[in-house]
Amino acid sequence: MTKLFFDKIEHLVPEAGERMVGYHEFELRRIERLYGINIGGDFSEFLLKAGRCDGGVIGDDPLIIYRPTWSVRTHLLFQVNFFNGLQEIGAFEFINKPFVFSLEAETQYYFLQTRNPDDMQVYHYDENAESVQGTGLTLENYLIDILQRYPIGGVVCKGELLDF
Repeated sequence: MTKLFFDKIEHLVPEAGERMVGYHEFELRRIERLYGINIGGDFSEFLLKAGRCDGGVIGDDPLIIYRPTWSVRTHLLFQVNFFNGLQEIGAFEFINKPFVFSLEAETQYYFLQTRNPDDMQVYHYDENAESVQGTGLTLENYLIDILQRYPIGGVVCKGELLDF
């Protein structure tokens, strides 16, 4: 449940809730088909409430889903390249419909394995070391961690995972 994350946002930046933009349920089904993933649990709740815009709390660094300069094609190619990269390093146990949602320092990838959409553990791929490991964090805990590590209340960024 991402309730704690959204409660923290409301406490830190009260006006952010009014500026958040999410997807509709039918759009989540389209995202699933387009990216070949499953969306459920906390991931679904997050995308429904703030999938297109977090209201200016975190911005597009590190959450790549908010990068306004990325087209849907860019997002798709990024996900495909990531999947191929995991195969190339032999990380086959981590290719259970992965979806990268965060990129820190441009070489640290954070992703979910969406084959089981109720399992919202965040995994970390270090491009420099070519290693993958679980973070021990759920999606909600990772998002709360971002709130603590990145400046709060930046520019309102809007990203799009679907074509209109």
